[in-house]
Amino acid sequence: MPGRLAGTMVDGVELIIDGVSRGWSPPQWEEDLAGRGWDRDRDGAATFRVRVGRLPDQCFGDIRSALRCARTLVESGIDCGSVTVTAVTRSGLEEVVVTGTPIVGMAIGALEDPPTIAIDGPSWLPRYLPGEEPPRRHRYRIGRTATAPV
Repeated sequence: MPGRLAGTMVDGVELIIDGVSRGWSPPQWEEDLAGRGWDRDRDGAATFRVRVGRLPDQCFGDIRSALRCARTLVESGIDCGSVTVTAVTRSGLEEVVVTGTPIVGMAIGALEDPPTIAIDGPSWLPRYLPGEEPPRRHRYRIGRTATAPV
């Protein structure tokens, strides 16, 4: 399901381990902007810019519209290496959200799959699922050959 990773990259995700919330984890691009001084409450929401080589930038108010545009450009034949979706703040900070081949997968996941808002799981996972057995190991003797008696 392509939306698993894309949902966390677009909306962020809440991590729940053993039924206890470990807090909200924003998307990586938002975390990077916050690390450089951006505060959504103080500076407002980021806008998104789609850049294609030397063509004029296209600006969007939300990430899904920008991803839809980027996907359309890539699917129309434009080289995906020249397409970049960038988050831009009012203060001028910029952070690349996605570029290159992941654009199509991220756009499909963000636009067509339900958003991933929580990941729930145990603090440890068994090596094999219940009822599964580990694969059998074959013991090969390497370097030994049969010799005829002299």
